[in-house]
Amino acid sequence: MGFDEKVLNYDEFKVDLAKLDEPRKPGISAILRIKNGAEFLRSSIETHIPYYDEIIACYNDCTDNTAEILNDLKGKYPEKIKVFEYLPKVHPIFSDAHNNCTTYDVHSLANFYNYTLSKTSYNIATKLDDDHIAIDRNLKPVISRIRNDIASNVKKVYTFSGVNLALDCSNKLGVYVSNALVGTGDHMYFPLSSSIYFSQGVDMEVFEFKNKNYIKEYVGVLYFHLKYLKDGYGFLNSDKKRQEEELIIHKENSCVISLEEFISDESIDKLIKYHNPIEFWLRSNTYVNEIIFAIFKKKPPLRIARLHQLFQDLNGIDLDECVTKRLRKF
Repeated sequence: MGFDEKVLNYDEFKVDLAKLDEPRKPGISAILRIKNGAEFLRSSIETHIPYYDEIIACYNDCTDNTAEILNDLKGKYPEKIKVFEYLPKVHPIFSDAHNNCTTYDVHSLANFYNYTLSKTSYNIATKLDDDHIAIDRNLKPVISRIRNDIASNVKKVYTFSGVNLALDCSNKLGVYVSNALVGTGDHMYFPLSSSIYFSQGVDMEVFEFKNKNYIKEYVGVLYFHLKYLKDGYGFLNSDKKRQEEELIIHKENSCVISLEEFISDESIDKLIKYHNPIEFWLRSNTYVNEIIFAIFKKKPPLRIARLHQLFQDLNGIDLDECVTKRLRKF
């Protein structure tokens, strides 16, 4: 067998989802899938690593210094960071090749994600992106709570959100209000299981959640998302046509306001008005919600839960301290 044939043998990258059911150590793994994510990669890892037992970093087809950063951090945190290179070419989101690819094809984004997930050593996992900056004030108590639940063998799913940041016309950091909130169900802390995995959806991957027995609970805004601070506003890994479309949309809708303005009563009321007012009141009222949960075992929908506690999650946070200075530091 020639060298080229060996390179093209991608059997080791095929994922058997049943192996996600194998016993794992109690703790929290973060999975990080990267393609040319060097801009904020170091900061993302450095701000999150105190909270996790391990970070599984898997990179694919990178032409920047992603691999160099990962290996440097692996040397700094040898007990916590594991680095893998995913060799098969992965089809970009929104492309025809992506949409014609099955979940189990080694060239699918879903298989890339599931491969990374399969490398975890702990029984709770979460998806971390290379452009997330942790909000310590919010993340620390959530992690403490999850660890207590792990110790008590409580199995639950904890969903969380982030806030998209961008620069205004004077180069000041603020909230990208055209698409302010991110994390609508694909970011969560979840038990490792073959019933929770990624599949190939239309235009992008889909986070499949087949086990209906787990209670889902929203735990707050835990990170700032720096996608719109990246070169090409974070669309460079999409296919060329989609890149052009997204850049036009971004330039036409790039409204940025301060964090204080975003969490003002007026701003939150404007966000709430897009929801059914009766449903929002019912699911935001503590006593009513307790009754609903007692009957149906359902927590408030994520879209309602995150607006209900948006002010308390973000009030008093200084973007310069939480984001700008930390980027300089790392």
